[in-house]
Amino acid sequence: MNVSYCNRYIQIELFQESELFEKIMRYSSKYFSEHYRLSSSILILDDGERFKKDYLINWAYHASLEEEKSHLDAVLLHTHLPIRIKILKKNDVLQKVKVSLRVVGLDKVILTLEKKNALARRYLKNLFGVYCDFECENEIHLKARGDEFWEHIMNLISSKIIHNVAIDFDYKGFFGKKFDSSFLTEDECNLRGYYLELESRFDDDFQSVKKRYLSLARTYHPDNVYGRDEAIVQDYHDRFTRINEAYEAIKKSQKIFLEV
Repeated sequence: MNVSYCNRYIQIELFQESELFEKIMRYSSKYFSEHYRLSSSILILDDGERFKKDYLINWAYHASLEEEKSHLDAVLLHTHLPIRIKILKKNDVLQKVKVSLRVVGLDKVILTLEKKNALARRYLKNLFGVYCDFECENEIHLKARGDEFWEHIMNLISSKIIHNVAIDFDYKGFFGKKFDSSFLTEDECNLRGYYLELESRFDDDFQSVKKRYLSLARTYHPDNVYGRDEAIVQDYHDRFTRINEAYEAIKKSQKIFLEV
């Protein structure tokens, strides 16, 4: 979901498979006297009564996790324009954003987006909530306090598809900063990376890791996205490969530990 405007219309990007899509379609057909399709993916809404547009835009804006009120106010100044609804499908992933992490001192973590993306930034701010300290440029500074904070970090580790943006977390950068390599061998550093790939902690027992592996393998099996956009299929294939490599490495390390 994304809300924007240009000099000719206000645009709402909306996924066809979403629950909100059905609600907006019902609202549009019921309350807008002028609604017509330009194509299978473009719907135009217009009406002389601006309060209907204001209501719809407010609704869509807050549903898309927008937080900057100034942007919403700017959009509402242009509700004399028609509303253009762009209907997207699940395989219409338009952008991919990599997020890296570094630990600063004992109580601060900085998330860095490789490029500007308002939707990815809003998602991260919404995910970490009270832990957000401040933000600047493409960085979000977090207060790393309490065990729950690191649980939030673990929830972030993996590729996420939010609306029409694929967020790819750079877990290697995370483990490289969080664990000081001065007291770890290269094999130990790699092993910690494998645990992170399986969204697990290094001190988790093997059965817990195996359970998480099976869940991730089912989620990211390439067959789940057969026939979709080539970029999405490749993302699932790469993630599935990394998941299996990580599990085999951890399983091998467990056998060595038991033999010792």
